[in-house]
Amino acid sequence: MRLCWEAVLATLCVLVLLGMVWWLLGRTLRPIPGKKARIFLAGRGDGEQLEQSVRGFMWLRGLGLLHCPIVIVDVDLTKQGYELALHLAEKWSGIVVWPLNHVPYDLKHLYEIE
Repeated sequence: MRLCWEAVLATLCVLVLLGMVWWLLGRTLRPIPGKKARIFLAGRGDGEQLEQSVRGFMWLRGLGLLHCPIVIVDVDLTKQGYELALHLAEKWSGIVVWPLNHVPYDLKHLYEIE
């Protein structure tokens, strides 16, 4: 009978340990959602990489790993690129298109623009 109780206790300990690891891994992969966090994507040219980047973030959002808004910054988009950015913003919620002058000054150096 003692062996049975030890097996039950060992199983319970393993389940608790696995639950803690699962919870910690979940906290690592899914950070606490914050309303002040944003993802900034630089829109350049015809927006060749823009749609692929947005789709990647939408995939993360679909998995529940991303909750912050996505900002497409019009650094030097052409007319076609700007229309693509607007189309992406209409297609998915939580995406906005900002001109470069709406980006805070501290972030402008990321786009290598003076």
